[in-house]
Amino acid sequence: MREFGVYKNLTNEEYHADKEFISRSAILDFSRSAYTYWAKHINPNRPKKDATPAMILGSAFHKFVLEPDDFLNEFVFAPEPVTLKYSGREAYDEYKKELEICESSNKIILSHDVGNTIIDMREVLNNNKDAMNLICDSRIENSFFWQDKQSGLLLKSRPDILHDNIIVDLKTTSDASPRAFQSEMVKYGYHVQFAMIRDAVEAIEGRKISNFINLVIETKYPYNTAIYIIDEFAVNAGQDKYKQICIDMQKAKEENEYNDYGIQQIGLPKWAT
Repeated sequence: MREFGVYKNLTNEEYHADKEFISRSAILDFSRSAYTYWAKHINPNRPKKDATPAMILGSAFHKFVLEPDDFLNEFVFAPEPVTLKYSGREAYDEYKKELEICESSNKIILSHDVGNTIIDMREVLNNNKDAMNLICDSRIENSFFWQDKQSGLLLKSRPDILHDNIIVDLKTTSDASPRAFQSEMVKYGYHVQFAMIRDAVEAIEGRKISNFINLVIETKYPYNTAIYIIDEFAVNAGQDKYKQICIDMQKAKEENEYNDYGIQQIGLPKWAT
């Protein structure tokens, strides 16, 4: 088993490959149902999870902004598409040759349009002085592994950007407006993520962080950005949520019982009445 602590040079792939420690995504899957967690994280016959275009763009942008020196080790830009009919044999053959090089690289291929998008997004972010101040002089992509004292579960978390008293998470989204992102924060448990990182830093480094920021940028032109300061009430609520889920998860593991939605009685939602 991996020792508890913070790992500064662990790759994203190595972090996700460690299945002994439980991440925010696993906790959120369990909050949907214990069976969902089992099916996605324990079932030995679970299907491989393919990344969506939005996930690929988000991962590429993270790497492009936060770990630019390592970007080309994981991603490759596809050439601009050309057609034989309109470009001629020579240009078409050159395009096919470049495409074959990309496909043989064993890297994630970014289409020409996606490549241009993340370049444009980074330029917008680079021109935002407040955003760059949040990124500069920080610890990037450190991996924390610790044990939850209440449940005994092994947990892990990987903050994008870490300062002495600020946690910053870089998010890409189709709509960065306040109302839309607030809904997204609840849906994807960003407040849970901050709570876990706060607990990780306190458990491993003995200090408590009290400032939480989502740095958000849209994935469509004109690439609006937003800096959302998440209040401590939200983070505390996220902590209460994940702590209870950990207790329930440990019970499910001990009893080897992972229930789905089961039999319930439901009526009309409030908005319908």
